[in-house]
Amino acid sequence: MQFEMDKDTLVEGLSKLVPITEKRSPLPILSHVLMELDGSNITLTATDLEVGLKTSFDCNIMEPGKITVPARKFFEIIKELRSGPIVITSNERNRLSIVSGPSSFDLAGMDSADFPAWPDYSSLETSETQTETLIRMMDKTLFAASNDESRFNLNGVLFERENTKTKLVSTDGHRLAVIETDLSLPDETRIIAPKKGLVELKRFLENMKQNILFGFEKKNLIVKTERAMMTVRLIDGDYPDYNKVIPQTEGHKAFIDRNSFIQSLKRVGILTSERSRGINISLGKDELKLSVSNPDLGSAEDSITIEYKGDEVQIIINVQYLLDALNVISSDMVSVEYHKEGAPIIIKPCPEQDYFNIVMPMRK
Repeated sequence: MQFEMDKDTLVEGLSKLVPITEKRSPLPILSHVLMELDGSNITLTATDLEVGLKTSFDCNIMEPGKITVPARKFFEIIKELRSGPIVITSNERNRLSIVSGPSSFDLAGMDSADFPAWPDYSSLETSETQTETLIRMMDKTLFAASNDESRFNLNGVLFERENTKTKLVSTDGHRLAVIETDLSLPDETRIIAPKKGLVELKRFLENMKQNILFGFEKKNLIVKTERAMMTVRLIDGDYPDYNKVIPQTEGHKAFIDRNSFIQSLKRVGILTSERSRGINISLGKDELKLSVSNPDLGSAEDSITIEYKGDEVQIIINVQYLLDALNVISSDMVSVEYHKEGAPIIIKPCPEQDYFNIVMPMRK
């Protein structure tokens, strides 16, 4: 196998593939990237058996063939080479020669026959989907998905298609994020995609200008572009009925400058304990007071001017959950809606848009 390829193009391709490769797997082949040469294309493939990415680029092929090489070391080598063409050659002992100007490397590879087979998705039903819309929907929800592996059905984001709308929903049991838009998906879609896979999908789609083809089969989410395909293994489980925690009546709303709220939370949050991160919030007429008392560290108080005409309210809430919710809101103003003691707090952009967040208060 031998080919010549521009350094920057190869770096671009490898930068999307390397994060997918498994670093600590009992299967060494999963830390490798598969290179296949055919015609005038090089196809690069990486998988950890949960997420897979296959992408192709034009290159000058002198001799077709295929090999797998350690993804991270290969990427580090290519990234540090001089700009310009790189000549890469493999031999029958699965050794890879990399030459760029006066620089040369010899890298040990593995037999391509050991690399996991890529399924055939050529007949899969897909829908054309706006890339920017999908990225935005993931941005608004990924943060609230659980990292607790014992609650595997909450380790992902729910994709739910109803009528002409698509919802993405995430929760870790303490907070909830929901967005509903016109994103085009196959009818009656209801699947759970894992957080890790969606993080890699978002990385893959960043800076992409074209629309994508989006589809599902029994166990996988599949995204196709003209020269690439990504698969994400779905979570097999039932998603909780999130509608039960969404208040159906209107509560008392406070309207707050988002940036002032964030800065105040950061100030007071310095003295919260690492374990609970709880702060006291008091809503009064046109004023929001924040305070924390930590026996091991000390205490802090702060206040900001808001627009609020309801009854006085006092709650304890996780400061990080509030910050996470505020950080995905794009408007200058936010509304914070309170219903009753123990009920969830609803945080929305102001004016309202197609998404909102819910945070459960902590017990007093």
